[in-house]
Amino acid sequence: MASAVLRRRDLSKMWLGVDVLLRGHGGRFCRNFTSRRAPGGSSFAIAFDIDGVLLRGGTPIPGAPAALRLLYDDPTLPAQLRIPYIFLTNGGGTTEAARALELSKQLHVPVLPDQVILGHTPFRKLADLFRNQRVLAVGKGEPDAVLRSYGFDHVVHMDSFVKEFENIDGLGRFKPWNQPLKEDDATPAADHLSKLAGVFVVSDPVDWSRDLQVICDVLRSDGKPGTEAVPGRPQPPIFFAADDYDYQSTFPVPRLGMGAFRIALESIYNRLPSAPLQYVSYGKPQLTVYKHAEHVLHDLSTQIISGALVGAPKTREPMHPPFESIYMIGDNPSTDILGARIAGPPWFPILTRTGCYRGQSISRLYEAGKVVEDVEEAVDFIIRREGLQ
Repeated sequence: MASAVLRRRDLSKMWLGVDVLLRGHGGRFCRNFTSRRAPGGSSFAIAFDIDGVLLRGGTPIPGAPAALRLLYDDPTLPAQLRIPYIFLTNGGGTTEAARALELSKQLHVPVLPDQVILGHTPFRKLADLFRNQRVLAVGKGEPDAVLRSYGFDHVVHMDSFVKEFENIDGLGRFKPWNQPLKEDDATPAADHLSKLAGVFVVSDPVDWSRDLQVICDVLRSDGKPGTEAVPGRPQPPIFFAADDYDYQSTFPVPRLGMGAFRIALESIYNRLPSAPLQYVSYGKPQLTVYKHAEHVLHDLSTQIISGALVGAPKTREPMHPPFESIYMIGDNPSTDILGARIAGPPWFPILTRTGCYRGQSISRLYEAGKVVEDVEEAVDFIIRREGLQ
């Protein structure tokens, strides 16, 4: 994680603009409360899913900005954060810093990059394993920029990669959005022809037919599409940022997610004359994601105690006791709620009815500690449960 000094330096200009925006959306929140453990930090923390809990598409769900403002002394300043909270989502396709700025504008509260855990955030730890090796970035947004921000030094975007192989997308000529190849694109430099050491599905793929075909080519050919598969040779590794089957968007019913793409790839690949697909998936409900979230929340809490957040002077060395409760507020029983149940105490799962879950019966495996209508009701429940005034 970047140090507090780096955050102050890199984000100072950003907060000047965001502060103006926030002061036009409510100023100080209308309800004040005091914590039972104010001198030593909060006894609890909160992890929010984003899609279906706080946002639907890019639009805030009613009550979401008001709920977040309750967690600040002054919701226009990041240094005035009172209750440690993070955004824990399987979404991605952009850097944590860019997503933090976007969330600040959408939800009208100041969000720090360290408060954002995306599905692909764990990829950061893999950068050293692929040092000086070429990897393929797949998905919407800027998956290549994401990997470079983590320290991967040789990344090629799927859109660029397919231009190195004429006719690799058998349906390419039927896709009106495809641009005709320029002469430079059709004749890639020799440097571009080096084999791929791995595939990273950073965010939801857009062109499924192309991406399924090309990934199969890469995995079967030891990273060099167009060459014959070598029996017995290990498959290049493939990593998925998340494995959730569906997610809530602006459409009335959930849309297929990265997990569905993974299932499609595995079904196709396993019918080819090759060994079964080997892959690694991250994201909720993986236990490692929740353990990482705990560390981030503890770091955030110690910064609140010590005054090390953006814009606040550091007063003493941070010390924070373990949380008594960490609330996971989510809309998807099979990811948000299951993950919190797997992690166990101090995690407490809260399920909203504003996303994938609409009140239907669910397995005991996915039962939440509390079911609420929306995120505003969830935060009110937490405040009452924690005995805050």
